[in-house]
Amino acid sequence: MKITTGLQCHNSLVFMCKLFVCVCLLHCVLVVNAKSLDHPDHHHSPHSTKDTEYGGGSDANSCDSVTHYFNALNVTVRPDINGKTGTLCGGHCCGNDSEEELTIKSTNNFYRMLRHHTRSLRNILESTAKTFRDHVVELTIQSENKTLTLFSQVYRRMSPLSRQPILEFYREIRNFFNSRTESNLDEVVTHFFRELFPVAYHHAVHSGSDSAKGDFHVDYKNCLMHTFEDLQPFGSIPKVVAGNLIQSIGAATVFMTALDRGADILESAEEINSDYLTTKCRNHLTKMHYCAGCNGISKHKTKTCYGYCTNVMRGCLAQYVGVLDNPWSNVAESIELLYHNSVKTDKGIEEVIKTLDVKLSEAIMHAMENGPELEKKVKKSCGIPSLLPSEKIIADEDLEVITTVQNKWVSPPNTEMLKFLVNIDKSKDFYAKIVDSVCEDEELKQDDRHCWTGDRIGDYTQTVMANGVDAQRYNPEVPLEQNAYAKTNKLNELVDKLIKLRHTVTNAMTPSQQIYDFQSDMARHDEEGSGGYRDEEDDYEDHNIGGSGDGSGYGTNEPSIPRVNTIDGETTTGSSSASTQYRISIYLVTVSIAAVGTLVFTR
Repeated sequence: MKITTGLQCHNSLVFMCKLFVCVCLLHCVLVVNAKSLDHPDHHHSPHSTKDTEYGGGSDANSCDSVTHYFNALNVTVRPDINGKTGTLCGGHCCGNDSEEELTIKSTNNFYRMLRHHTRSLRNILESTAKTFRDHVVELTIQSENKTLTLFSQVYRRMSPLSRQPILEFYREIRNFFNSRTESNLDEVVTHFFRELFPVAYHHAVHSGSDSAKGDFHVDYKNCLMHTFEDLQPFGSIPKVVAGNLIQSIGAATVFMTALDRGADILESAEEINSDYLTTKCRNHLTKMHYCAGCNGISKHKTKTCYGYCTNVMRGCLAQYVGVLDNPWSNVAESIELLYHNSVKTDKGIEEVIKTLDVKLSEAIMHAMENGPELEKKVKKSCGIPSLLPSEKIIADEDLEVITTVQNKWVSPPNTEMLKFLVNIDKSKDFYAKIVDSVCEDEELKQDDRHCWTGDRIGDYTQTVMANGVDAQRYNPEVPLEQNAYAKTNKLNELVDKLIKLRHTVTNAMTPSQQIYDFQSDMARHDEEGSGGYRDEEDDYEDHNIGGSGDGSGYGTNEPSIPRVNTIDGETTTGSSSASTQYRISIYLVTVSIAAVGTLVFTR
């Protein structure tokens, strides 16, 4: 009996020892695993003491590898006097004071970057407007000279008396083109042909033997001009000339002014202070650019993740000026269409100006061809003409100067306009292109693997948001805030201006019997007041922008999507703490030991 009892005790002790060894091994494995979570390798954290390549070890603790970098930025690396790490970057190289300084620098860099891209587009718009304006003005001067030459060679008797009306006619055309007149272009054309009628009738139509001896008496000329509308000596040609000029100059004027106004709006966008950036945007700009250095990681040893950069930049731009993206895209598209459909066509201003001399010649030929019938109508209305003594109106040397005009038209600025068309097409996605130009840099890791995620070195696993303001509601880094644009009326004013500008350009593409008055149209829009978001409700309903134009209308509130992290292939919601994992490990070991003790005791 005693032997049996002794054997049972011996077996129990052996069993207990084996279980104790197993529990100890389990405890060691769990502790090591918990420590690895607390101190991950260089694929997950910049603080690994084993990863000296990325600034770990003694180099990271001394911050020697990043001091030169921060000195180049004129930022002094100042760890907290109490040895605490900064609250934003969590790095031992920067205290809160240093992080605040870096946040200001990253915000200013963002502002300068946006201003750089805006100015580039502004310069293209302004230079294109100037190039086009100079070219058309040069064409009008050349056309004027060709017309004077035509009259001096073909209608030589008319040349002296027609010179002044021709000069005034072209001067008015240039004034209209440069928007320096408030008169009606249709009246200008009618006035020119009315003044030309007595000269053409006297020297090209009237068959009297004394037709070359002098000019008509002023009373007789007044009678001819007074009956011009009834006599219609030039047929329908004056109306054709007026219609072509009205349509072509109107479209060209709107085209140039739209470029100038667009540049002004972009300039106004630059004046929106970077203080309007949200706190989340500022923080992530700092994390993206400088927090790796605050953790002792030299810049040349790692690259920022492309996906992280894209989310940060799209989120920040949406918070800052993203509301301008869609209105600007519509303006750019309408300007491009205006150029192709109204400016650069066979009825565009270049072709109209080039054919003016031919049209004027056709008008005189029409009067000559209908000379006998026209003379009957004139004698019936004004009687027999009375002449003044002959006078020498223009010197022979002046005629020679006129006849030496160049026949070849000035070359069009095709290269400049092609460059403009390429850039205006690209600018339809202007704010999206800014993100691409910043994040498609060689200093960023395009495959989002083993790169700086803003908090650590690892793989960037967050969803990269698409373009557009609404998509940024779910941006994992810089989500769009409710009423993001309620802070500033400036953005709302710019949206209104872009909407009105698009209406103006679109209306200019519609043929009209009256010249399109850009200034009057803009003034009419201004009198209608703000509320631009409702002006193009159909265009912006996809973006849920409505209301009175205060920028507060963003549709229904969407539930926020929690951030998703991936650890070893498993998905967890929120951020998993290594210390929590360690406590779970200890709990499992304790439960195991208690179970073993209970088992041994029962045996």
